[in-house]
Amino acid sequence: MNLSIIDDDGFIAIVNSDNYQSFVDHDWQFDQLMAHFVDQMNAGNIVIWQTSNDGGGIWVVAIRNQPSNTLAFRQFEHFINVTNGELFLTNYSDLTMAAQFSDASVPSRHNADLNIAMENGVYKVTVRQLFDPDNVLQYSDTETDENISFEIIIAPSRELVRQQVNSVYWHEF
Repeated sequence: MNLSIIDDDGFIAIVNSDNYQSFVDHDWQFDQLMAHFVDQMNAGNIVIWQTSNDGGGIWVVAIRNQPSNTLAFRQFEHFINVTNGELFLTNYSDLTMAAQFSDASVPSRHNADLNIAMENGVYKVTVRQLFDPDNVLQYSDTETDENISFEIIIAPSRELVRQQVNSVYWHEF
């Protein structure tokens, strides 16, 4: 399954909207939001990463059971809980609106079709970035498999894994 998402700000995520605690503060600060993302990742409710240091793009994200043969520029693994039969691909805009307004939800209405139907349980999520975000030519004209920017491999985990992180993946301070 391939999903396309508009990312204006350089962060995208896979989220369990059923468990993700989205509201942070009506006047949140960036560091406060990043700490919130880390807390929610450590709780198994979201997997979020920075797509590039220069902002976002329109990304094609392949959801797969196993990786393709395409060489990844970088990758990471994290665990997420599925409690309502689905996960959502979302972007920073959706996450920040929900962080600021208690009546906003993730995903927003215009990204609600970016869902991934799944059985409830714990899953290992491997995110593979298929281009070098610092190579402007490769970044703008990705020649990867079907112009896929990211592969997300989702595999069931037989046991609950507590994986602690200290920052949003690939976010450079």
